[in-house]
Amino acid sequence: MYPSDAAQPLVANSSYSSNEILNNGFTVGLGNAEGAFKIFVTSTTDVVIDITGYYAPPSSGGLYFHPLPKPIRLLETRAGFTGCNTPDAPLPGNADSVQQARLTCDGITIPATATAIVGNATTVNPLGAGGQYLTLFPGDAARPLAASSNYLPGQVMNAPFTVGLSQAGEFKIYPTSPTDLVIDVLGYYSAEVSDANGKGLLFNPLSRPVRLLETRAGFSGCYATGLQLQAGVEFLQPARGDCAGLQIAADALGLVGNATVVNVGGGYLTFWPSNTTRPLVATSNFVPGQILNRHFLVGLGEADGAFKIFSPLGMDLVIDVSGFFAP
Repeated sequence: MYPSDAAQPLVANSSYSSNEILNNGFTVGLGNAEGAFKIFVTSTTDVVIDITGYYAPPSSGGLYFHPLPKPIRLLETRAGFTGCNTPDAPLPGNADSVQQARLTCDGITIPATATAIVGNATTVNPLGAGGQYLTLFPGDAARPLAASSNYLPGQVMNAPFTVGLSQAGEFKIYPTSPTDLVIDVLGYYSAEVSDANGKGLLFNPLSRPVRLLETRAGFSGCYATGLQLQAGVEFLQPARGDCAGLQIAADALGLVGNATVVNVGGGYLTFWPSNTTRPLVATSNFVPGQILNRHFLVGLGEADGAFKIFSPLGMDLVIDVSGFFAP
């Protein structure tokens, strides 16, 4: 997916197998003249696109993005695991569960001014038969005809999300069958230019997406290492500067894009700002042999404009970037 006035770029928003139902979050720029984007698929397929919001200047009602100093685990339903909210029981199926988002947890505060949050929602060992889905929506809204995640019984599947909050700071969670659920939050939107978590940031779309990192030998990217990421080792990835003729600003403090794992066993992937310790969160979950990409938003270290990458397993990784956040 790419702006309508740009040439088709060498990036991927989603990788999928035949007859698979798979969703992913996305951020795409719009053509200046018609406000449209283009969709390219390698095989004929039905596509469903659900929209949770758009970017606009504050003067037009837009909001500022505030990355958390480090991501936090807002909800953890699995018994014996830690999080900000730990009910120790799966969420019921075919019912709305209410979750408060404005809180202080692990030394991090999502303030009362937050009007939407950004993160990942991971279903763990859901029950039911056949395809199931999950919907996140504002706590004061009727449940919409939209899906935040699609998954199969017994599958561990995470889905990037942005969800609006009610006046009371709540959102609702609707799974079609009982499931454990893990929700990690990495930032929020508010009308505040600055708050306790720092400067509010504005989104800057790139005129076309670019391939920031490519670890596979023989493939091109702005950082083409030709070497797999090492298992259990934190990898520092710079983000600012020139990439394929486009500029990620010198004051960028957040990055938006897609991360695709290739040639890997089952496991997880974590992104976080370079100036913090590794958090207990997941940017992506995957199974052996799977090529899977996940939309991501990650804060950058203010001094070096970089983020860190960790996986317990070695892997090839492709990172495509569609825009950045800056003051």
